[in-house]
Amino acid sequence: MVNITQLRRLVFVKTVNGTTTTFSFEPDDLGQDTVMSINIAPRKKSRTSSYGTTNTPIKGTLDNFSGSVSFLLDNFKNFGKALNSWNQATYVGADANAGNIIGDASDFCGDGDYFDVIAQGICDDGSSVDIELTRCIPSVDDDIEFGTSETTTVTLNLNPIIYNANLHSTDGYPQYSYRLGDKDLTVQKRLNAVTGQYVDVSES
Repeated sequence: MVNITQLRRLVFVKTVNGTTTTFSFEPDDLGQDTVMSINIAPRKKSRTSSYGTTNTPIKGTLDNFSGSVSFLLDNFKNFGKALNSWNQATYVGADANAGNIIGDASDFCGDGDYFDVIAQGICDDGSSVDIELTRCIPSVDDDIEFGTSETTTVTLNLNPIIYNANLHSTDGYPQYSYRLGDKDLTVQKRLNAVTGQYVDVSES
């Protein structure tokens, strides 16, 4: 388990039919203490003999691939965007946070849209401390408490999906399950949080 207590930002990137859209959780949106956790532990093979039991990691596997982020629920906008259910209000006088989330539990056959979720580290001049989970379908599975003396904190489960070349090779997302560190090993790059694209540090 990897626990992260500070981030520069958390960027959600969605690509549909070649069109990319993004939104971000900035530091002021994130909770305190552990703001993000990911589990990339491999499965293990158990062998029991007269000498005892050994558990050996199986290369190329993931046992309980998971991730979550803790954020503040000042309004429903980021919540709705993360769930891919935000409807922006268009009435006269509506501000950027006005809108709603509508759920009718009718999309039984839909696969949902992925998000490529990228956590940008604080002390970095490129992407060497970035963490990327390439295909996430976020959900909120825990209780949410309103009306307390503190701003409501929500744990968003990212539900990352393990990369499968047979299913995902042409979906427009990176061809791996997760990345820790540099986006490119030959050129120093930094994520543009607005476009969702990595660009050369010299150009950013």
